[in-house]
Amino acid sequence: MNSLQNRSTLLDKQYDTGQFSACIVTNIGKEMIAKSQNGQTLTFTRVALGDGLIDDDEDILSFTKVKNERLSANIAKWVDKQNGQFQIQFRVSNQEVEIGFWQREIGIMAKIDGGEEQLYAYATSGNGADFLYDKTTPIDERIVNIDFVIGNAENVQVIVNGSIIYATIEDLENAIDEHNADENAHDNLIKRLFGSAEATLDSIKLKIKECAKEACLPLSGGTMKGNINANGYNITATKFIGNLQGKADSATNADLAAKATTAENANNANNSSVANKLGTSTVGSATKPVYINNGVASAVSVDLSTLAPKASPGLTGTPTAPTANVDTNDTQLATCAFVRNAISKYSSKDIDVLKKIMHVGYIHFSTVNINPAELFGFGTWEAMPAGRVLLAQGKVETENYTHNFVAGETGGEFVHQLTVGELPAHNHSGSTNWAGNHHHGTVWTEGSYSIWGLYDGNCNHRGMGAGNDWDNALPNTSTDGNHSHTVTINNTGSNQPHNNIQPYIAIYCWKRSS
Repeated sequence: MNSLQNRSTLLDKQYDTGQFSACIVTNIGKEMIAKSQNGQTLTFTRVALGDGLIDDDEDILSFTKVKNERLSANIAKWVDKQNGQFQIQFRVSNQEVEIGFWQREIGIMAKIDGGEEQLYAYATSGNGADFLYDKTTPIDERIVNIDFVIGNAENVQVIVNGSIIYATIEDLENAIDEHNADENAHDNLIKRLFGSAEATLDSIKLKIKECAKEACLPLSGGTMKGNINANGYNITATKFIGNLQGKADSATNADLAAKATTAENANNANNSSVANKLGTSTVGSATKPVYINNGVASAVSVDLSTLAPKASPGLTGTPTAPTANVDTNDTQLATCAFVRNAISKYSSKDIDVLKKIMHVGYIHFSTVNINPAELFGFGTWEAMPAGRVLLAQGKVETENYTHNFVAGETGGEFVHQLTVGELPAHNHSGSTNWAGNHHHGTVWTEGSYSIWGLYDGNCNHRGMGAGNDWDNALPNTSTDGNHSHTVTINNTGSNQPHNNIQPYIAIYCWKRSS
């Protein structure tokens, strides 16, 4: 079974039982077992408690410590259960807990010889953890037994803090059972009590009767010696001779005048007048609250104006009250400690949800420049690069563009200079000047004569002057008329890069990095 399957099994078991799952030996723990089998000493040092949650992709076997240690507990006792099974016991108290937390992790810490302390085994309770309050809400110390595997490990030691070893009910019951099963458990005590090396049942009964005659009165009567101390108890008698001293718990019990009418019944004259010294008290003035000292009742004046009334009291100073359990839902007072514990218990669940939502890699937006670590109280957050917009990762395929965008990839330009290939297809228009109008003459040859002039198509001479102009042409060229024209096409533009930014609103962007 791989580590993820292990983790799934553990969490399923946790949801079913509401307790910590079975302890899994880490890869480091397995290495320690192997080293122990080769002669080195495996020592279990302590237990680490934490509040970390396991993510789905985490491998428990690779853990080297608990995810977030909050409390360290010493080992109180241990038991080698044989067949590769081991049990340790530790105690959990909140006497040193400054801030309450959810107990989600248990880590068994160990080391090989004098090496570094590391995580040997690990157990989790997932979201079914119990809440450990801070030290302002005292709790009963919890005794925890946890079983785990040591395989064939040899030379195993456990560091035990003897100062925290207490006897549990189970320990006492086992000791009592062993004691009761021992036939000679009281043999030495009986011999010392009765001064006999051989004490039988009959000799013990006889010795008890002899002792009882000196220390106890028979039911049928007898003479008592010494003083009678009945502090906290009532003495009922129809006739009493002697001094009666003490305090009365009510006016009825203090009314001794009716019961002490003669000197025989009331040897102390003060006792016969106690009832006459009792007065009445009025709430608010209390002019005659009484106390009795050696049978003498005295009136005491008490000013109740400094005491707060039950209805709508106006308290001063720093009044205190018992701190209720964090889940209490009644009309009793809520102390500062109660409010803090309630906030810690219920807000921690919200924080856990936020941590999952705002996981590592999460991006937070705001128009206010506040680091999210200050807002939420967790994580390390880094400001995103300036001027960057977000784009969904994945492959894009269009008619003119194909690209696979990978998460974390950067690209794009703030300004862009177009290349010739990026220009749209287009045409230019042009014009030429009209210079160079001309005509061509014809050479007529007849016999040995050559005549230069203008002739029509029938070789009729058209003359050399304007009067012989043929189609407004003058005989003023003597060559074939080769010439050139100048064509001018103007350009425009400043060859500057263009702005490539879409309409925007600038905000603060933060990414959680851890």
